[in-house]
Amino acid sequence: MEKHYTLQKAAELLGVTTQTLRNWDNAGKIRAIRTPGNQRRIPESEIARILGDFGSEVASAIHEPQRSTTETIKITDSPIVVTNEENYILMCRDIEVYDISKDLILNKSLLPGCMLKGTMNYQQWMETRFSKDTNFSSQNLMFRAFGTYDHEHAKSATGAFSLSDCYWLKKQDEDISFMDLTPYIHKEWDGMEILGVQNDYIWGSLSNLFVSGKTDKRWIDAHTLLKMDSFAEIEPYNLCMALGLENLTEAQISNEGIMLSNFTSLETFYESMEQYGVSEENTDSRFTAVELFKEQAVALFVIDYLVENNDRHSDDYGYLRDAATGEYISMAPFYNFDLIWSGNAKALPQNAQSGYREYIHELCRKAINIAGNFEYGTIIEKRAGELLQN
Repeated sequence: MEKHYTLQKAAELLGVTTQTLRNWDNAGKIRAIRTPGNQRRIPESEIARILGDFGSEVASAIHEPQRSTTETIKITDSPIVVTNEENYILMCRDIEVYDISKDLILNKSLLPGCMLKGTMNYQQWMETRFSKDTNFSSQNLMFRAFGTYDHEHAKSATGAFSLSDCYWLKKQDEDISFMDLTPYIHKEWDGMEILGVQNDYIWGSLSNLFVSGKTDKRWIDAHTLLKMDSFAEIEPYNLCMALGLENLTEAQISNEGIMLSNFTSLETFYESMEQYGVSEENTDSRFTAVELFKEQAVALFVIDYLVENNDRHSDDYGYLRDAATGEYISMAPFYNFDLIWSGNAKALPQNAQSGYREYIHELCRKAINIAGNFEYGTIIEKRAGELLQN
């Protein structure tokens, strides 16, 4: 079990004051654990992360990595270098999609949309699947398992499996199948055996390294994603249900944060608008979404307006695709309302305002009628009134 330090001891190790640690915790710059008595404790891996010195006394207490689950990796003085990624094939389930070393498309129908459209290359697309640097669960898992936070060192060793899509990396001529390894049906990889002792790391598992986004999140199992300390986010989901919107991820609150049901499966995977190939640098991806998904996309952007979610980007909505054929099936369920009650409301796309005015007004009238049932009902009512004036 990982060791945890008091604020005083952690401050001594890091050479800062206890107030600095409190400030870092409040700002999300360091992950602190709360005891039943609401006292802060700092995990050992966080100390090592902040120090950033693999030769330090604290960092050396973190077990050094010995082996990976799917390939032999070369261990240098400290970080790990995974060699010969070019010998891998990008797979979708058991279908070969792309030869990385030859830059050769093997199955056009299953290629990520952005690669097919030429808006991203393979490496850029892969980066869209990485957990970002504020996902402490992912960072700590990578450090404990690999001695580094670099996804480049992790993706080949783990096969880059995700619980959002059915893509993975297979070594050329390797006799292994998707069903042999997929976390949809097998026990999650939770690190690796280190110095003969099984790592009991509790903060995440293999597919947590490949769940996009910035917030601290981890898969509990193949069916449930936990977003740590995200409690206010339940309000938009409840509002959607109250308005009768059905294209919605199931959500419930736990003691640790909001838990979201996985809307992907062995048969159907998710592709965001970003991964589909709609670049926000060149166009308004929300405009494109309205063209593609019509009232479903309009409803999502109305909800964003009502709850002042000012952080909807092209990686926060998209398609469901058939994992066998690559067919684009439908809009994916609504999810990700991280930045709500921001004080700002992003205007609806022009084609939503001009083409779906009556539908927008219908949703807003319903929202005003039920606003009293919500903690931030006055904001919902205010924002709905603004949309009714258009």
